[in-house]
Amino acid sequence: MRFREAVALSWAALAHGRALSIFLGNAGPFRKLHLELSMPTCLGWDAMNNRTHHTPRPRAHKARHRAAVLVAAIGGLAVLAAGCGGGGGLPVAAPSHTPGLPSASSSAGSPQQKPGHGRSGKPPVNGGSMNPAQESAGTGNKSGVTGGALFGGTNELATENAKLGRKLAIVREYYHIGEKFPTPQSKHLMASGSTLLVSLDSVGAHGPSYSAIAAGHDDGAIRAFLKAMNQSARSYHLAAIYISFEHEADNPQHVPLGSPAEFRRAWDHVHQLAQSAHLNWNDGGHLHWVMILMHTAYFRELPKWQTGGPASAYWPGANEVDVVAADGYNHIGCKQSSHGGSASSAVSLNPGDLFNPVISFAHSHGGLPVFITEWGTQAGRYASRQPAFIGQMRAYVTANREIAAAMYFDSRNPHFPSCSSIINNLPASVSAMAAMGHSARLQGRVASS
Repeated sequence: MRFREAVALSWAALAHGRALSIFLGNAGPFRKLHLELSMPTCLGWDAMNNRTHHTPRPRAHKARHRAAVLVAAIGGLAVLAAGCGGGGGLPVAAPSHTPGLPSASSSAGSPQQKPGHGRSGKPPVNGGSMNPAQESAGTGNKSGVTGGALFGGTNELATENAKLGRKLAIVREYYHIGEKFPTPQSKHLMASGSTLLVSLDSVGAHGPSYSAIAAGHDDGAIRAFLKAMNQSARSYHLAAIYISFEHEADNPQHVPLGSPAEFRRAWDHVHQLAQSAHLNWNDGGHLHWVMILMHTAYFRELPKWQTGGPASAYWPGANEVDVVAADGYNHIGCKQSSHGGSASSAVSLNPGDLFNPVISFAHSHGGLPVFITEWGTQAGRYASRQPAFIGQMRAYVTANREIAAAMYFDSRNPHFPSCSSIINNLPASVSAMAAMGHSARLQGRVASS
């Protein structure tokens, strides 16, 4: 097979989520290339000599050139299709859902590196670097946050409060349309002084669809849910509580619910229900609206598996969104590792790879605050790397004052252990998270009402 054909076939495989082996007779050290794409968001790759895992010195300039280009192509594949989200890529459907706890789709964010995007520094705006003096602060009326960024995560992280030496300022909760708010868990968290970021989602691909929601078919259940959220904020003296309609609407599993335009109409309708009942923060209520997409939706060039469209296609408008948010993970190659791959060969992202694009998007859409609503780094074979990434995330939030909250997705994936981001019972990781929670920049809070 010719070299160009091999690269083209590699990209075709990425687009269709297939596994293939390519033998390149004149590719120097990379004579055998195996690409494994067991899911659209997970790619494991292994380029090796057909006799040994050690890379011999290329014998000719042409071989060096082809190998270099091939490595670049492979690297692009590995990063663009990199890893799995909190649930290890596209999630495995759960047999049931407990209100307030993550559903199968709640952890579907899949880390991808933005093509051409640097691994450090500020996000580019119109091709340049953002001047720190021009950055919008994440604190203020829109976010409802003061004193820095909110330190938070899922309820599993909240169980580590004693080891963290503090409570979470914000806890991530997940509900489906038709479920009642609040659950006993939600009540306990609010009673302890934590505010909540609540996703109100449709039930997987089975609906209700965006068009049905926009037509008002579920108004009774949705209105009651929003009123209960607002009343809970008042009862527990929380000045701000956060709602996201259909988080990760760009997730391929959510595409059957409708088009981006239909999503916008559904968001408009749900937001209007709250507005007409005076539940929003700027009209006497406590609700702040958070648009959550997979972090790849904010890339200028979308990965091929992401069929839902870019963030701009889902954007309801700054008059209906208070906070722009993204879910993203440092989970490259996690499924390969779960099946016996080498931990030492995995590529690691840094926070800028994941979240620079959402900061840039928020800056160009009204200078809105940013929430990082799910973030995580691999456990299992990669647990030794967790403390370093947590430290990088601490520095990243400190350096980007647009970020008003960061929530760690503390979760175990039983199907792909290396795609887990659990830190419980990992002392070094818990210690790193405690240091983040005690850093000056992560002392944000919502005011008491």
